[in-house]
Amino acid sequence: MSAPLVFLHPLGADGSFWDPVRAELGTWPTVAFDLPGHGRAPKPARGAGIDAYAAAVAEQISTMGTAAHVVGMSLGGLVAQELAVARPELVASAVLVDTVPVYPQALQQNWRERADTARRSGLSSLVDPMVAMWFSVDLAATADARVARARNTFAATDPEGYARSCEVLADVDLRERLASLTRPTTVVCGYDDAPAFREGASWLAGETGDGTVHWLPGRHACAVEFPTEFADLLVTAIPA
Repeated sequence: MSAPLVFLHPLGADGSFWDPVRAELGTWPTVAFDLPGHGRAPKPARGAGIDAYAAAVAEQISTMGTAAHVVGMSLGGLVAQELAVARPELVASAVLVDTVPVYPQALQQNWRERADTARRSGLSSLVDPMVAMWFSVDLAATADARVARARNTFAATDPEGYARSCEVLADVDLRERLASLTRPTTVVCGYDDAPAFREGASWLAGETGDGTVHWLPGRHACAVEFPTEFADLLVTAIPA
């Protein structure tokens, strides 16, 4: 496995989201970037699209001197899709985790409402819904470090950066662009993720491969709730 793994996090997280998975991968070289508006990365321009997020990642991969296996969850999965189409020379393969090519209209409206909430009153009221969406009931009820990290990172995310990212999610539609995707692609989803993501995984698997979805136990953050299983999947599914 000579190509490194580049991990792209979900909305309201940062690169540290992937620490439990990276710890399982031993000597395989890995890096996790902060997406625009998250962690230490600057906010995207108002009105920026998913292409701006992919361009920021492309700039960082370009400095590595080699193509990478790009692993993206949710928002990060949308960035991985766009990157694989726009800059295929930088993508050895793509792993799309709990993500969609486009959100249903009801969720598009939800993202716009979340953007408005973030701008008016910050992210505090959105923390608990995030935890309930990401983690199983049993794990969410514990003092597990992964849940604590998710809570703390989400609460510390810049509200305007979060809002602008919500607007990206509301507007994105990659269905037509994915017709030109040529990079090997693996699709992963949690058994108990929300219907939009389970349906999106099935669509992505059919559009980009042989229709195989690799199902993991858990909800939206199945990859970090079950890092050993996810790391094992990466080792076996990513092309050498």
